[in-house]
Amino acid sequence: MIRAIVAGAVVGALAACVPDVGAPLAGSCSDADSDPAHAVSFRAEIRPVIARPMAGCNCHLPTAAGSTTAIQLSGLNLSTLSNLRAGGLHSGAQVVVAGQPCSSILYQKVDEAPPFGSRMPLGGPPYLSESEIGLIHDWIAEGAADN
Repeated sequence: MIRAIVAGAVVGALAACVPDVGAPLAGSCSDADSDPAHAVSFRAEIRPVIARPMAGCNCHLPTAAGSTTAIQLSGLNLSTLSNLRAGGLHSGAQVVVAGQPCSSILYQKVDEAPPFGSRMPLGGPPYLSESEIGLIHDWIAEGAADN
């Protein structure tokens, strides 16, 4: 009896951990680079935003408190560009679709109104400014280069 209750709780918890993966943003989203004159640098502009330590928003970095569980459950590790491109257990390469921010889960989940599921960080306040979200959008629109 107790085993059945524990097993049911574990199955329920694992089902709740399946990441949100849905349709691309529609209507208000454009894949166009908002500032073609500015080449967004992954190393200088994107990586520092992703790696910035803030309570509750860096769960997908191996050095963050609580990250082991988040990374194990989602498979999404944002510590390097190659990990970011590999995506998570369920999202795969959809995390960053080069040239298509509106189809990229990374952009969708930090934008104001994701087309599915919750805005990240889950349960926390938005941690990116509009300009930082714009940088992520434009970096992806420019091809998500390792620059």
